[in-house]
Amino acid sequence: MGWRQFKAMVRKDVVSELRTRETVVSMFLFVVLAMIVFHYAFTVSGGGRLSFYTGGMLWVVFVFGALLGLNRSFAHEKDDGCLDGLLLCPVDRMTIYLAKMTANLIFLGAIQVVAVPVFALFFASGRIATHLPAFLALVVLADLGIAALGTLLATITMNTRSRDLLLPIVFLPLVIPLLIAAASGTSALLSGAAGAPSVLGRLAFLLVYDGVFLVLAYGTYDVAIGE
Repeated sequence: MGWRQFKAMVRKDVVSELRTRETVVSMFLFVVLAMIVFHYAFTVSGGGRLSFYTGGMLWVVFVFGALLGLNRSFAHEKDDGCLDGLLLCPVDRMTIYLAKMTANLIFLGAIQVVAVPVFALFFASGRIATHLPAFLALVVLADLGIAALGTLLATITMNTRSRDLLLPIVFLPLVIPLLIAAASGTSALLSGAAGAPSVLGRLAFLLVYDGVFLVLAYGTYDVAIGE
């Protein structure tokens, strides 16, 4: 992998986003507004516990928020006609994939830095801080899987007319196993089951899931971006 080319592409995406703020702002607004809606929709009268299903709410919001960013992964290159120039550069195709995946990870992580405290305020009431290492491990592994799968599918769908519609159609069925593992692991942590075999099993599953799609991208990305 060309390290200099990788850094240049990541820096380009990050600087472009800092100038326009199109992706991060839309992701942030969606995530925060969805959490506010969930808070008022699912608050149980009398102080009932929400910890058994708040993990599902959190990861549904993150997955759909990530879709807003993934839809724009190649928007500038495609709309401005820069993609052909990028492909003509002496850059390994896998370097392009890793740079785009890293940029998507950065955007998703930036949203979560703000969104997780909002989630903790509404639903977790301090339980995230109690199990912070395990929660961070779940977030990192799930984010890596979302970015690995989403970047590959965003590349495949970028040349289609209805890419904004097609990407969710192919992305959501494939991300369901990750969503189930991350949501159930988060719910287990928030309900006080930190360190249980079920949580460790979810972490192991997410690690395997990430590896599968990284290997799949390594073997197919030359074809995916060249079509």
